[in-house]
Order: sequence, then C-alpha cells, then structure tokens
Amino acid sequence: MSVVRVKGLTKHIGRKAVLKGIDFEIDKGRVVGILGPNGAGKTTLIKILMNLYHADSGEVEICGEKASFASKKYIAYMPDTNHLFRWMRVRDAIQYYSEMFPDFDANRAKELCTFLGIDESEEVRNLSKGTTERVLIMLTFSRQACLYLLDEPIGGIDPWARDRIIKTILAGLNEESAIIISTHQVKDVETLLDEVLFLNQGELVFSDNAENIREVRGQSIEECYLEVFAHV
Repeated sequence: MSVVRVKGLTKHIGRKAVLKGIDFEIDKGRVVGILGPNGAGKTTLIKILMNLYHADSGEVEICGEKASFASKKYIAYMPDTNHLFRWMRVRDAIQYYSEMFPDFDANRAKELCTFLGIDESEEVRNLSKGTTERVLIMLTFSRQACLYLLDEPIGGIDPWARDRIIKTILAGLNEESAIIISTHQVKDVETLLDEVLFLNQGELVFSDNAENIREVRGQSIEECYLEVFAHV
C-alpha cells in the first residue's frame, strides 16, 4: 500500500492555478524530495496533504484513506513557520505534544533534545532560528507517524545543526513510514533523498529516483535540478 497517492490534483487560489494535474505515489520506506523554486506550489501541496487546504479536483489518499481531518492522525507535520506559543518553554512544547498526539514518545523527545543540543528550559520567544528548527524537528520525530511532512526543514542554519538534523531525519525513517521534504535548498537535502519530484509553476516537470539520477544520468540531484530548470 502506498503511503501517499495523488492523482489529477488541481488547486486554484483566487484566479491563479497553483497546482495543475499533479500525479504521484510514495511507498513505505522512502524519503522523497518535493523540490522547486519559491512559488512552485510546494507548500500548497503539503497543506493539501495535511488537509489544511482542499483540492479543487483530483484524488489524495494518505495511508489508504481519502485525505481528511481523520487522516491527519497518520501525519507528523513540520510547517515552514514556528507554530509554537511564544510563552512556552521547550518542556511545555513537549508536554503539549504529549497531550495532543497519542503517538508522541516523551522519552524519545528527551533523547533528541540531548542529541540536538536543546535546553528544555529555554523559552520559545528567545530561540534563534537554528534552535527553533531543531526544536521543531525534535517534536516531529518524537512521534511514531506513518508520514512525516517537512516544509523547508533546513534553512539558514550552521553546519553542526544541519548534520544533526539530517541524522535525526534518517533515524526517523522505518519500513512502515515515509518522509516528504519540501524545499528549494536542494544541495542541503540531496544525500537524504530516495526519490525527487520537481515542481515548477504548479506542474510536475520531472520525477525519478535518486539512484537513476546518479547512476544512469551521471548527475547529482542538484546538477539534475539545474539542468531541468534551465529548460522549463
């Protein structure tokens, strides 16, 4: 069974066609990059998978169920903005997630705080951008989810934090789950990816698995990305 199945997906925001007939499937055990420039439709697609936006037409299934409020239980979502209350300390955020999500593992959260260099007593309002991203990654991967949705998870952070976040993402994958990473920072995530979907102006302009790109095309994912987008 596919973790995600999307067929004929379209979405307009106002008069603008943001997604234009998108089709793809994602199987268990895969890390998939949804890659494209700003404005390509990546965040809109992520929000439809999360049922935060509704599609105009097409089919979207999460773990064999039609995308709905109920299907959110399968998904651990890291948005591209800090959604935590500013008054919280990190320990409050852990408690909040423990109460919100039955699949949240508080012991795993504490382990990840240590690994990611997070002080549980820190106030959310005082966190740097890099520390905020580490906290959100910690909360996301402390859940035992079927699908992990990460919207721009690695941006503008130092190499140590990037390395720790990448290791956390890889450790979070298992045979029963899949991970989707939406980003335009191709070079930062390419070592993580099993498959790529390139979006441009709402269209899926290229898709392939990473092994084919490296072995058959003889390119890195970044080189493939640059070649594809030079001709669209």
